[in-house]
Amino acid sequence: MATDVKTKLLTAEEFMATDLGDGTFELVRGEVIQVPPTMPEHGRVCINVGFALESYGRQTGYGYTLSNDSAVVTERGPDTVRGADVCFYSQERWPRSQVGSTLPPISPDLVVEVYSPGNRRGKTLEKVVEYLAVGIPLVWVVYPKRRQVVIYRSADEPPDVLKQDAVIENVPELPGFRCPVADFFL
Repeated sequence: MATDVKTKLLTAEEFMATDLGDGTFELVRGEVIQVPPTMPEHGRVCINVGFALESYGRQTGYGYTLSNDSAVVTERGPDTVRGADVCFYSQERWPRSQVGSTLPPISPDLVVEVYSPGNRRGKTLEKVVEYLAVGIPLVWVVYPKRRQVVIYRSADEPPDVLKQDAVIENVPELPGFRCPVADFFL
């Protein structure tokens, strides 16, 4: 007689408190999954995007950037915690002084995912849909090989596709932000 062995689903808080050893992990509907390491190009693009957003936040006082797979809760019951490549929070919604070692109490204003050769397009789009569904108003997917940024605001509407010669500006969620797309690929 076969018996089903069910793994206990973790909450976001349990996941964040668990020592999983070496590697990068996400929690997907209560289950821990390991995420493969990224290539150097991915890290370079992440730092460039993060630098542009952090510089904007410091110059304007509007907000700040988190990176390095910072936790973003996208679902509850069972819980999902994604590791965002880069995210931006406005000071008004979550003051920088409140950032600590617990899960953010709110979703970011912007999440940026940098596409890697090891990513499957469907998995990246799955994350985009999760981010939008939890109320994140702006999601960028940056494609280093294509040298473009795809901007999502809704799962129901087509995204804006910006090529390397475009400039990201006039973004209501980031008042005064202006950055050439090419700067992400320096």
